Order: sequence, then C-alpha cells, then structure tokens
Amino acid sequence: MPTLESGLVLVKNTESVMEITLNRPDKLNALTSAMYMDLVNLLKAAEESDDIHVVLFSAEGKSFSAGNDLLDFLNAGAGEALGAATFIQAIHDFPKVVVAAVQGNAVGVGTTMLLHMDMVVASEEAKFITPFVDLGAVPEAGSAKLMPAWMGYQRAARMLLLGEPMLAPEALEVGLVAKVVKREELEATARGWAVALAKKPPRALRESKRLMRKAINTPLHEVVKEDLALFGELLQGDEAKAVIAAMVSKSKG
Repeated sequence: MPTLESGLVLVKNTESVMEITLNRPDKLNALTSAMYMDLVNLLKAAEESDDIHVVLFSAEGKSFSAGNDLLDFLNAGAGEALGAATFIQAIHDFPKVVVAAVQGNAVGVGTTMLLHMDMVVASEEAKFITPFVDLGAVPEAGSAKLMPAWMGYQRAARMLLLGEPMLAPEALEVGLVAKVVKREELEATARGWAVALAKKPPRALRESKRLMRKAINTPLHEVVKEDLALFGELLQGDEAKAVIAAMVSKSKG
C-alpha cells in the first residue's frame, strides 16, 4: 500500500475491493494536488495487486466533491496544477472495474471523473454540476465527447455551456448514473455492487470492461471480430473451466 501524503484520503481493502474515500468534508471534498497524487498512487497499487479486483470510490460528508480546490490550484507551483490531469489519465486508463457512490454535489471533476468509472450509484439529493465556462475554462476529462454521446448534444449543452445542474432523476434517465437510492442506502448499495463484481472471474471482468470502453471508438465489425476471438479464448481458460465445472457439479448434486 502506498504512503498517502495528503491525510485527506482514506483507504481500506476488504473482499478484493479497494475502498477509496475522499475525507475532506469541511471543504466539501474539494481536491488538492496532494489528494490527486494519493488517488493516482492508489490506482496504481490497485492495478498491480492481484488481490484487488474492484475499486470503490466514495466520500465523507454531505457532498461527493466540490471539484478542484481553487485556492490550491491558484497557489500551485509549476507543474503542480497538472495533478488533476494526471488523475483523470489514471482513472481513464485503469483496467479494473470502478464503482462510485455519489451523494450531494458533484462539481466539475467531481462529475467528469464519473465518466471514466463503470457503475455509479447516486443518492436522491445528488446534483451534477459542470461550471467550466463560468470559470473561464473548457470541459475537461473528455466530457465534451462523452456527455453529448451519452445524453445528447442539447442536454450536454445545458450542463457544459449553460452550467445548469443535473439532478439525480435526470442523471439516471440519461445514463450518467446506474441507480438512484435513498441516502441511507447509498453505501450499502455501492459496496454490494463492488463485492459482487469482485467475486467474478477477474480476467473476464477486466476484458469485458476493456471491450466496452474500446467499442466507443471502434467500428462494430471490429468489435464483433475481437469479442468472438476473445470469447473463444476465455472459454478455454482456467477461469471459465472452473466456473463451468462448479455449475455442472452443482446440477448433479
């Protein structure tokens, strides 16, 4: 486990799940350069560990994240402001499945990071806000491509150009999140998903995620060609054989 420098990120490993928790509730979990580096190092450790199959992101307090800590951003030295970019690249490239539990406000990168996660559960009061233009900036983390593709150009423009918040029911409708639950059910739901995913054959899980993500930018005929070849390969592998043998044994019992 890497040494965490910020003191504002919590981590624990249970049942093949690395649980990463933003722990700066007094600042609505605004992210500092040191926090970003902690997150990058944790993702690297999770990727390299055979014992970790799934990562679960959550946050303490009433908000998921207020986005970048603006004061920290302004005071950053040369190169330090790239912490957010380094984290986004890391979460985009991360090969294992990532689940997120989102409560309250998810602002800026607090929303766009979710585009690179695989299953997001939100509480009923969750609110997704992307005020990049209002800050004199532009959409980041690939959101200018992914959000119009997921929710349609007009809805994406309401968020990315107008800066209009998207509430949890609409986020569910457009596919920004997978499920909306009561606040008191959020942690259990997200962790339940993470544990269930972590019990699945790990290579099959990773390869399935890779195929889904790659398919966004790949012609259908190429996706079909690759997934059929990979399907045949994995079906002859140790993971699939063990699962099938257990199913056959159970049916005979």
